[in-house]
Amino acid sequence: MKKRVHELAKEYGMSSKDFLILLKDEIKLETAESLKNLSGLSVDDVERVRKYFEEMTAPKESVEEKGVALNKKLLEEDEIFEEERASKKSKKNKKNNKKESFDGNDEERGKKNKKKKGRRTDFVMKTVEAAGSETIEEDGMKIIKIRGEITLGDFAERLGVASSEIIKKLFLKGQMLTINSPLSIETVEEIAMDYDALVEQEEEVELEFGEKFALEVEDRAEDLQERPPVITIMGHVDHGKTSLLDAIRASNVVEGEAGGITQKIGAYQIVKNGKKITFVDTPGHEAFTDMRARGAQVTDIAILVVAADDGVMPQTIEALSHAKAANVPIIVAVNKIDKPEANPMRVKQELMEHGLVSVEWGGDTEFVEVSAKQKLHLDDLLDTILITAEILELKANPRKRAKGVVLESRLDPKVGPIADILVQEGTLKIGDVIVAGETYGKVRALLNDKGERVEKVELSQPAEIIGFTQVPQAGDTMYVIQNEQHAKRIVEEVAKERKLAETSKKTITLESLSEQFDHENLKELNLVLRADSRGSVDALRESLLKLSTSEVAVNIIQAASGAITESDVKLAEVSNAIIIGFNVRPTTKAIKEAEVNGVEIRTSNIIYHITEDIEKALTGMLDPEYKEIYLGRIEIKKVFKVSKIGNVAGCIVVDGKVRNDSNIRLLRNGVVMYEGKLASLKRFKDDAKEVVVGQECGLGIENFNDIKEGDIVEAFEMQEVKRTLK
Repeated sequence: MKKRVHELAKEYGMSSKDFLILLKDEIKLETAESLKNLSGLSVDDVERVRKYFEEMTAPKESVEEKGVALNKKLLEEDEIFEEERASKKSKKNKKNNKKESFDGNDEERGKKNKKKKGRRTDFVMKTVEAAGSETIEEDGMKIIKIRGEITLGDFAERLGVASSEIIKKLFLKGQMLTINSPLSIETVEEIAMDYDALVEQEEEVELEFGEKFALEVEDRAEDLQERPPVITIMGHVDHGKTSLLDAIRASNVVEGEAGGITQKIGAYQIVKNGKKITFVDTPGHEAFTDMRARGAQVTDIAILVVAADDGVMPQTIEALSHAKAANVPIIVAVNKIDKPEANPMRVKQELMEHGLVSVEWGGDTEFVEVSAKQKLHLDDLLDTILITAEILELKANPRKRAKGVVLESRLDPKVGPIADILVQEGTLKIGDVIVAGETYGKVRALLNDKGERVEKVELSQPAEIIGFTQVPQAGDTMYVIQNEQHAKRIVEEVAKERKLAETSKKTITLESLSEQFDHENLKELNLVLRADSRGSVDALRESLLKLSTSEVAVNIIQAASGAITESDVKLAEVSNAIIIGFNVRPTTKAIKEAEVNGVEIRTSNIIYHITEDIEKALTGMLDPEYKEIYLGRIEIKKVFKVSKIGNVAGCIVVDGKVRNDSNIRLLRNGVVMYEGKLASLKRFKDDAKEVVVGQECGLGIENFNDIKEGDIVEAFEMQEVKRTLK
């Protein structure tokens, strides 16, 4: 265990500054890291220090006594701190206890490191405690404790120096920063050393949305009830995920999907043996990686679908990694066993290489062989799901305010923002005030997975919510809170935080400016994206941005869900952009506006058709690349001076051939003297188009007269090479 420098200095009755000098000059320790980090002394270093002091005259007070005194002092300080914090928390709880609890539980509120019990306070910002910094002075040396990021201005204030001084110091080192620019921990440590200060970085606690705003409520054991398991169907494209779900639901979802590929998340509920099971269907195409990841985050059990005739594919491994990251049980459904070429054994062997070992082979992964097309062994799969769910003991409180996750969202021109959600806690009812990320609203209508209007949505049940003021972001957590005033304040704070997080990442340096100048010739393809849902927008954006290279890049001017409108066309016109529509169509006004202004609109209901088109367009924007093709060599035997023309050469072709339009370079003793074009090529007195090896000829060179006997003329041509983005 490492020893803090200032603690060890205290043991020997020295200031931290003097102690550091002693370590460096007398004990000869490498203290560079110790100067930066207060916990820089290793066990061996500490032992060397103790030996050094043992050899000297013993101090009046022993090291042990000093250590005891120090520990006593620290304990006393901790006790005082805890008492003060408990007092503040007690006052806060007394205030909160005046109000009625939502679910009737007011006990043990305010316990350290625990979720709150009882009613949510709805708006209690906890972000202040999670970030910032603290400055203390010990033995004449400043110690700056930092949590999270610190701006240049804040750091200058804590150092007690002018911000302009630090700005100037960093400018001389090649960094152009302002008073509001965030500083890296390395930069902070470096600057602190110049002012004989020490920096200690404290671990930053990242609070979740619900924790930041005190929206989480701890449940009592007696309030918990069994809930339906949430199952995510995952796997490679065209391995039969939706068809399998289709067969289970006895419906026909596949026909409604473009190209037979699922393009957005769908959640559905079925009943087996009187017990409900919720299924989340995720897209299998690689463009929807992020959507699949969201699916894995909300699931209790993952069903990995693998085609028996195809085996393990790239997206199979990808889906498996998402499921493992979510730390959920995995059941493998080996599909298409009805095909003649089906080989379930091969699937088991391939998955074993990725850590999934069948129960039959001594592992803990259930493999169920099914056929979605022939509806074979589907009951076995459902029974396996229910048994696994029973082992997991999935429970939740249906009486509290609802909490859920936004699976998908979109803008409907008739009813406004719509969000597909999955309720994880409580019961969602019409009239509830809801908040998710940067948007809030009041539930006006609820639709179940069958499209039927319902009054409430219970645990693990998927539903469509109508009532958000704006389209929420897919993946955001939704909470039911007290009233709209609190909701507005929360979304304002969230929007402020996210904007700050985006701007704080953009630091201007001389290096970044240099890179910017280097890429001035970067060609950009401007795009305006429209899709049927927010999830599809995100997936499409990510897919297109991946096509960018160092020479050509996709520049997305705007990306939103909903139909292509007249304003989109106007934006594309002024920005010289192409409009891309995925699963959406332009309005009549938009079509007319596009025709008048010459704006191109491309629409498709299959995402990889769009990516292929954009890839072709970017390829066409690449600067041409040429390859040199060697043709032949000519040796100059004699040089003649011709009036009004200059020097001409009498030559013989020693290798290959030479054409009158060839590119040439003149070599003298192996050194290139000139590169250009032939002015003339003659065979005897006649102009020649081509001369071949062994033939004599005469030639003149454009804009070059310094021809000498023995020179070699090398002929070549430049052939354009077909370029690709990869």
